[in-house]
Amino acid sequence: MSDDFVLPKISAFKRDKLGSIESRRIRRAGRVPAVVYGHEQEPAHVSVEDHDLQNLIKNRERVFEIDVDGQVEETMLRDLQWDTFGTQVLHVDLIRINASERVTVEVPVRLRGTSPGVVSGGILEQPLHTLELDCLAHNIPDDLPVRINALEIGDAIHVSDVEVPRGSKIHNEGDQVVVHVLAPKGEEEEAAEEAAAEAPEAAAE
Repeated sequence: MSDDFVLPKISAFKRDKLGSIESRRIRRAGRVPAVVYGHEQEPAHVSVEDHDLQNLIKNRERVFEIDVDGQVEETMLRDLQWDTFGTQVLHVDLIRINASERVTVEVPVRLRGTSPGVVSGGILEQPLHTLELDCLAHNIPDDLPVRINALEIGDAIHVSDVEVPRGSKIHNEGDQVVVHVLAPKGEEEEAAEEAAAEAPEAAAE
């Protein structure tokens, strides 16, 4: 890792007691229960300040340091459990990492631009909304942009067409369709009928 690369850091507090009652008490105190896994160590039960966690989420930070009583560990956000309304984080799963090591994560695909095929009446379908990316832990992108400005009816963008940050690679099969534009349903049915009508003629020849 570069010497000038600095990870965000938040404080964490050991949890001596577990269970739903203790978790509610922690949340009332403005903190969020969390568990730290990985690197062949025992899971550590901690809590973090809700305010600090919300700032990390707002800034889309996935990799950061936690300081537990002076012991600093590099971690990656693995999972967030939200309340029913999606406003309060109830629990956090963190994984111990080395920020300069490679990780495999699911990264969302973000479509950019307007497809001329859709403007012409085509139907846009996106079979893949996330892609499995192998990259450095401290270089995880927020998303993978896919530009659809040139997509006409019948065109498709495949996994192999998606640009990724330098040094990263996608694990999905390259021939998988990320997004494509289909003909309007009426035209699709007409094309299918024409193909069916032509089939017996071809067989007769």
